[in-house]
Amino acid sequence: MLRNLSKNAKLTLSILFIFVGLCLILCTYFAKIKDNLFAEKSKTLIQEVVDFDEDAGQELSLNEEEETPVQSGNGRYDYIGYLRIPSINLDRGFVSLDNPYNYVNYNIQLIKGSDMPDVKNGNLILAGHKGTSSVSYFSKLHNLSLGAQAQVEYNNKTYSYKLVNIYNVAKDGTVEIVRDPTKKTLTLITCTHLSKTEQTVYIFELID
Repeated sequence: MLRNLSKNAKLTLSILFIFVGLCLILCTYFAKIKDNLFAEKSKTLIQEVVDFDEDAGQELSLNEEEETPVQSGNGRYDYIGYLRIPSINLDRGFVSLDNPYNYVNYNIQLIKGSDMPDVKNGNLILAGHKGTSSVSYFSKLHNLSLGAQAQVEYNNKTYSYKLVNIYNVAKDGTVEIVRDPTKKTLTLITCTHLSKTEQTVYIFELID
């Protein structure tokens, strides 16, 4: 009787070891598939480097005097578009690249190399101050989570985007933008919350 039990125990253990071995092999196999898929996806990303040095003009504080810009006759800066993020109560226009007030000390800044929202697979790049000054339009961006939505109004059309990536880069006068070139994107850049040495990049993709 004991001999039969021993044989059964050995058989059970053998089957268990075989099962565990198969599980390990399958886990390794699927992990490799996942890594390959991620690698293939990473190959589709492109890296763009744009010039942006927010500290070139020094961030304004509430105690510093701000130059009052001359606005157009209709009370605006001749905005060519508007950025809206309802979840953080952001609603601000941006001007053209050649406008003298296309600068973070006055407005949300349109970065050289940007594409307008109507350009196929283009990338609209906007930068703004954080902090407590009256021009700190991006002061609440750090409250955003993946999936947050933003809208850009341009040429009487509204484009809706979803936040898909957030990452930090060194504050060295340039910003590396990593995005999917097959998607129309919106990139927002500002100083990293509670950091003096980094900037944060927010990548949004157009919602189909």
